[in-house]
Amino acid sequence: MTSIQTMTSARRWTLGVLVLSSLTFACSVQPEYTDPSLTGAMPRPVESEESEENQHAREEWIENMHRAAPGVDWRAIEQGNLRAAQLERESTLMSGASTAGSWNEVGSTNLAGSTFVTVPSTDGNELYIGTALGGVFRGPADGSDWQAIGDGVYGGAHVLLAIPPSGGGQDIILRGSSGFLWRSIDGGLTWQNPTGITGYSTVRRLIKVDDAQQTVFALVWKSSSWQLFRSTDRGLSFSHVQTLNGQADIWTSRTGVGDLFLFENNRLLRSTNLGTTFSTFGNSLGVTPSDVRFGGHESAGTSTFSVAAKVGGTWELYRTTNSGNSWNNPNGMPEMWSTFCTSATDDDLLVYGGVELWVSHNGGNSFSAFNWWWEHPGNRQHRLHADMMGVSVIEDSSLSSGERWFINCHGGTYESTDQFNTVDWLTGDGLGVSQYYSTHTSRRDPKYIHAGSQDQGYQSGALGTPATSGAWAEFIEDITGDYGHLSSSDGSHDLVYSDYPGFVLVVANEPNHTLYTVDFPNGFDGQWLPFMVADPEHKNAFYLCGKRLWRYQRVGTSGNWSYSQVGNTTFSQALTAIAFSPIDPNYAWCTTSNGKIYYSTDKGLNWTQSNTTGPGAHYFYGTSIVASSKHLNEVWIAGSGYSNVPVMYSGNGGTSFYDKSVGLPSTLIYGMCEAPDQSGHMYAAGQSGAYEYDPVTQTWSNLLGAEAPITTYWSVEAVPSQNIIRFGTYGRGIWDYYPESAGFFPYGELRDEPTHLPIIPNERPMLGTRVTFSTSGMLSYANGFLSVSSAAGDSPLFGGSLLVDLSQEVVRVPFSSNIFGHASVSVTVPNNPSLVGSEFFLQLAARDSRQPLGWAMSHGLRAVVGQ
Repeated sequence: MTSIQTMTSARRWTLGVLVLSSLTFACSVQPEYTDPSLTGAMPRPVESEESEENQHAREEWIENMHRAAPGVDWRAIEQGNLRAAQLERESTLMSGASTAGSWNEVGSTNLAGSTFVTVPSTDGNELYIGTALGGVFRGPADGSDWQAIGDGVYGGAHVLLAIPPSGGGQDIILRGSSGFLWRSIDGGLTWQNPTGITGYSTVRRLIKVDDAQQTVFALVWKSSSWQLFRSTDRGLSFSHVQTLNGQADIWTSRTGVGDLFLFENNRLLRSTNLGTTFSTFGNSLGVTPSDVRFGGHESAGTSTFSVAAKVGGTWELYRTTNSGNSWNNPNGMPEMWSTFCTSATDDDLLVYGGVELWVSHNGGNSFSAFNWWWEHPGNRQHRLHADMMGVSVIEDSSLSSGERWFINCHGGTYESTDQFNTVDWLTGDGLGVSQYYSTHTSRRDPKYIHAGSQDQGYQSGALGTPATSGAWAEFIEDITGDYGHLSSSDGSHDLVYSDYPGFVLVVANEPNHTLYTVDFPNGFDGQWLPFMVADPEHKNAFYLCGKRLWRYQRVGTSGNWSYSQVGNTTFSQALTAIAFSPIDPNYAWCTTSNGKIYYSTDKGLNWTQSNTTGPGAHYFYGTSIVASSKHLNEVWIAGSGYSNVPVMYSGNGGTSFYDKSVGLPSTLIYGMCEAPDQSGHMYAAGQSGAYEYDPVTQTWSNLLGAEAPITTYWSVEAVPSQNIIRFGTYGRGIWDYYPESAGFFPYGELRDEPTHLPIIPNERPMLGTRVTFSTSGMLSYANGFLSVSSAAGDSPLFGGSLLVDLSQEVVRVPFSSNIFGHASVSVTVPNNPSLVGSEFFLQLAARDSRQPLGWAMSHGLRAVVGQ
């Protein structure tokens, strides 16, 4: 359960869901709605903002992260990276090779992300869904069992076709998006590019004529114009039909074999010979739009067509009921983005989409919002999420209306079987396509996870037993919007900080949350989603990065935070990342958007610029900094690597850096983390995949294998107790990588007194190795012991938690502290090969008269023996 109890400044949103009665909201020229901020609803999702300035800020933020020298096309570089990843994946599948570790998809399973298109299988028993960046999914028509079939290539499917193969077999699937057109004949296991159609940047439309050849048409943007291509071999190859003049769209009957209609520039044309020739159909629209969508109504034969035309910067509806001889303009569509669709069985039913879905049952004379975006969280099953990405309709003779509608939005896919009297959510389970900026797993209790998403809000969940395949973890959307950079001071969920464009969100306590929002500083000069991080020493404080570094401190135990500038430094460009050493937080490092790196030895009061220079250094954009947990002067920095190296390393505290990117493609690295097994391995989340660094070979390698999807990996964190590397992807949800390596892994952390003693090993538990454990915080000359057991436990003892099973104790080793309260104790791992992979559980206990029951204890350590 979540509540927002106290807010700072003027923001006082609550999570009590606004309940509306079943009203019809009509519009003529300008749709109106009640501002939810005035009625106790939630903050409007950022992509739903009507502010062009906000949209531009987000696009600029993403573009800046991909910083490159003039003339360097980072998108073209990434296309090459993605093609290499696809070939490597297919080679792995063919060879049967396996990676050292294993992958498990987490989810979320119940908060679907953005979808664009839904089409039925050729036998009508299943549906295919094209997503924003999560590929293609297939499942039964009731939405009960979604399976990803598009993980082998990057991107989503903004247009989609299912084509019956000649001679039987699996459906042929065609999917298109920005810059990509793919074809699969094996159920999505492998994908190939059709021949004869290259050099395009956008695939606007894929349609199929139900003739004997299953002729396919593709409308693409190529060489600064819309061009029409045709395939007569079920999408295997395409030939150019014609280059079009001005804006264009195509349409054909969805209920049988029909003519091909083309809207070009300002007129409607018809082809009766599958696109070989076109003839003018009716008269000119009378205006020349800058963008266009159109469709017909099969119920009216070829007499009635509706055109959405963008004229003078706004969308207008034009209609003909006499085969184009005359056109009327019954209404404007000011809320429209690009989604537009016409009914096949009702001449007067048409819809368009923007933030909301707008429906007309009278030929466009008036439109009603099906529901308002803020109604969705209170009734996800029957109220549409915000942001309509695509609407389509198919023939269905089993329904009284004769048709079935699919609505695709930022909350997944819905269907309507009664022409928008109601809708039902088809993707409430199993469609793992959330777009995550950041995740944060509690070190106190790793079953609890928080996540910041794009347009799916701030999410939280309690993890259970992982499934063997597919998304399985359910999440709660605590608050709508876009959130990133999740962090907490000690790794717990007592206070988790994140940011939204314009304020910092603070989520307090677990599992019952209290939410606070904290405004950015007045005149803040940071980025769209600025970098921020919790103060590593003070739970109630955090840092926010602009051109100046700001520190916020909680006012007592209230829901208010005060802020002040750290030091007097004003950087030439905004800070893009900052990190503090986990060994000594006085040591800190930061990067700016113009490639400069700084270090500090007084926790950011003063900064010194690194002397690192080299080819393309000023084209570096730092996104992630990882300070070593073992060596004070070691630090890793990652970022854009298109005109310079994507990962750098310093062993001298940041005075200088050198290349640590051997094995990585030229790419953008969004995040990095250390392996929790003390091996020195590093993990990176990047634009085109996930990567692992091997300190022995000093090279990076692709981590995806044949299991993980080829997509953008935006964040990565270690879950030490379980030896998990957790990735947040931008389009395929959260994925866990299990290195299955030897090491010591803490558990039972961050518990109350007397469980406060550290237990720090100096080596990994390898065969024949003598491992020394250090601790501190004891009384002078106090006695204690180290217990090693073959089983874990969790029971009360000495006022704290006994985390080993004493009945299965293997060895107990006594020790004593020195005058400073420091101590060490050693254990030798037997050189017995049969122990490889075995687990042991360790805990320290020491006499301490300051504790009520006279003992202090450590958290537990799980040891996995290696060789």
